[in-house]
Amino acid sequence: MWNKISKISILVILTVFFSLGTAMAWNEPSLNLNLGNTNVLDAMVPPPGVYLETYTAQYHSDEFKDVNGQKLPLHNEMSLEAIVPQLVWVPKKKLTNNLRLGVMALIPIANVNMDSDLGLTASNDNLGDLCIGSFIYGIKPINLGNGFQLHWVCEFDTYFPTGAYDKQKTINPSSNLWTFEPWISFTLIMPHGFSFSTRQHFMYNTTNNDYLWKDGKTHDLQPGTCYHFNYSLMKTVDFISPRLRLGIVGYYEKQLTEDQLDDNDMSNSKEQVFAIGPAIHYITKGGVVISLKNYFESKAENRPEGVKFVGRIIFRF
Repeated sequence: MWNKISKISILVILTVFFSLGTAMAWNEPSLNLNLGNTNVLDAMVPPPGVYLETYTAQYHSDEFKDVNGQKLPLHNEMSLEAIVPQLVWVPKKKLTNNLRLGVMALIPIANVNMDSDLGLTASNDNLGDLCIGSFIYGIKPINLGNGFQLHWVCEFDTYFPTGAYDKQKTINPSSNLWTFEPWISFTLIMPHGFSFSTRQHFMYNTTNNDYLWKDGKTHDLQPGTCYHFNYSLMKTVDFISPRLRLGIVGYYEKQLTEDQLDDNDMSNSKEQVFAIGPAIHYITKGGVVISLKNYFESKAENRPEGVKFVGRIIFRF
């Protein structure tokens, strides 16, 4: 009797394991996705100078979701810690009377721990892919009247496959491909200390030519195009300080096209997730920016669903 049950259990585990290619795609470059890192007063570019922005992220999930948003069986747990230093240069020279250019570069350093009964694994390497971007923004906000002002910034980012990649691992700090990502951000300043910000991203990925498929062979994999955005609704806490803001933040990711394996669509490979949570944002008298955000994910498909914490600090050299 027990022998029969054991054989059935092994068969179920193997069936789930070998269906992971379609049940859980998880092929989007996870460390390249800016999910909730930037949103509060996001389009308000600081004065000309050189800035160091450092993001610290912690993520934990013990629910891995399939294409239908159902939890995958058995025990699957992942924890991620990441530090992302970013240099931003805002030159003094103007492009026009109301336009200015800037450049930035960042590189993530991550540590991932995976405990999975389904055989999902994570690389022990830490260095992610280098990202370089250039941006343009309006120096003066657009005056909408009645106390409403609109700030905007537009950027084009390129992720270079410079990080560590091991095709034997499910999760890697590098995606082993090039990613091109234009985005535009808006911040609406409103009366009574309210502000709303959103950053809209579109991600296009090239091909990973060293992808290990479930057949044990190396194939060409191109993750699908992806749309995602961050958002925040904040309010100054004037009775403490007008430089202190509290509010709600979040993000949403939606994969638009299927992943492709050797130029063929992988059915049911699109992923998505939604998150919302509280935030606190403070600007010191010296201009140092400090923000803390906590996200709770839901509506996940083909990816983990968990809790994320992001801290951000900005210094000017």
